[in-house]
Amino acid sequence: MLLFSKRRLKLYSIFIFIIISSCNKNEIEDNFLIKQADSLFLAGKIYSEDSLNQHKALILFKKALKNYIKTNNQEKIAKTYQYIGYTYDYEEKYDSVILYHKKALKINFEINNKKMSAISDNYIGIAYTIKGNLDSAYYYYYLGLDLTKETQDTVEFIELYQNLGICYDYGGNFQKAIECNLKALEYSEKINYNTSIVSLNLHIAQYYNNINDTLKAEIYCSQASKKIKNIKNAYAKASFYNTLGELYLTKKEYEKAKKYFYETIKTSEGTNYKRGIAAAYVNLALISLKQKKFKESEKYAEKAINLELSIGDISGVVSSLVCLSKVLTKQNKTEKALYNLNKAKQLSKKNGLLENLPDIYYHYYQIYKLNNNFESSLIEFEKYSKLKDSLASTKLKEKVAEIETKYRTEKKQHKIDLLNKENKNKQKQIIIQFLLIGILLIIAIFIVYSFYQFKKRKSAEIEKMQNDIYEYLTQIENIKKYSKKSKLETKNEIIKVINQFDLTEREKDVLLLIADGYSNNEIAEKLFISLSTVKTHISNIFYKLDVKNRIEAIKKTKFL
Repeated sequence: MLLFSKRRLKLYSIFIFIIISSCNKNEIEDNFLIKQADSLFLAGKIYSEDSLNQHKALILFKKALKNYIKTNNQEKIAKTYQYIGYTYDYEEKYDSVILYHKKALKINFEINNKKMSAISDNYIGIAYTIKGNLDSAYYYYYLGLDLTKETQDTVEFIELYQNLGICYDYGGNFQKAIECNLKALEYSEKINYNTSIVSLNLHIAQYYNNINDTLKAEIYCSQASKKIKNIKNAYAKASFYNTLGELYLTKKEYEKAKKYFYETIKTSEGTNYKRGIAAAYVNLALISLKQKKFKESEKYAEKAINLELSIGDISGVVSSLVCLSKVLTKQNKTEKALYNLNKAKQLSKKNGLLENLPDIYYHYYQIYKLNNNFESSLIEFEKYSKLKDSLASTKLKEKVAEIETKYRTEKKQHKIDLLNKENKNKQKQIIIQFLLIGILLIIAIFIVYSFYQFKKRKSAEIEKMQNDIYEYLTQIENIKKYSKKSKLETKNEIIKVINQFDLTEREKDVLLLIADGYSNNEIAEKLFISLSTVKTHISNIFYKLDVKNRIEAIKKTKFL
């Protein structure tokens, strides 16, 4: 019995030794794999800092990833996914950026690493913004902002707000873009984050320039210029030069603008910053177009399109296609112009870039008008006017009336041609009726009956069309009658409206000008305020009067 126990104890000891040896062996192998992966990862980081060695960095990161996966080290797997995403971002391959950062995001969520999750949210948002998928971009930016509030990561909070502003810029909401960038600028100044301060001041200047507030744009450009000398970041410098160029372009100082756009290209080429080069080429194309250098403008626009396609910047592609279409139209290359405009419209609709559509529809209107296609011209102009909400402006009414007159003339001529044709057919039918007897008489009656039904249908269609045109002209005539009202009567009625609907003094001024038939741009010039402020006042007036458009507002205040 004792011998049996000793023998069993010995077997147990051998078994335990084998298990321990095996565990130690696995642990040694894991440690070796991790050290090997750490070396590969470190080498990849070094290569990733050089713009010309991104491909080498990518190979090293992926080799490191294989070893980390073998050891199931979740934290290092997530980190490597992120660095692969950074490398693809540098190469401007945004589908891959989204793929790898989403993989990192999933793991960081599982291990509750909120700081790294916020970073991935930011990069995914950037990639979606550039691809034109703005709804997805908004979602990830706000997700990242919620995480940075928990982690107190001020730098990432600033980056997220700045990129959210860019996203609103892509969507055409410049006021919201300014708000986001001012928020980021506030925190950047608190921590003296110079690179971000320069970048944010430039973005804010661009947005003010977009809404034609050049005075504020110059103020923020001036603030950026104070710190740009101390910045080594080539992207920030390229952005600075491009913004200055756009400012001078708005002020119609074309030679100064060209100087800064060339400087943008030079700085961007040093780091292969394609987005900066493309932006400069688009602006150079616009300058050449204004200077009537059409061949040069066409060359710049095509360069911009090729660069933007290579980096997947859909919004940029659309803007460049519209620019190219305008250049081709000036050269009477109508078919090519329409081809590029169709591509721009398809991309805008597919990617939800609705802010580009008014410009596209207006250019369609111009092309069709030049080609005397008044029916299509009228359709496109109505699309444009609906998006711009400028039906009450005098300029719009004149253009609609002009198109309407030409369209009616064309329809009348068409009607005369139809009647002449019908008369000839009648004469032929009479001759046939005299020549043919008996059986042919039945056929003649059938033909007359068919013709009668056809004429009846056509007459009904023409009558309906005339009624529609008459109703449309009546609306325009009502607006014209309204504009003849005395200013004293208008002011008295607006005072009553203020008392009834609690309108402010500024809203009263805007409403008076709406009543006089002024457009949004004309109101802005008249009151010395920005276009976005005018739109805000009009929205407030509509809300307080509980109306949807200008005509309803005028009717409600008894102006018509």
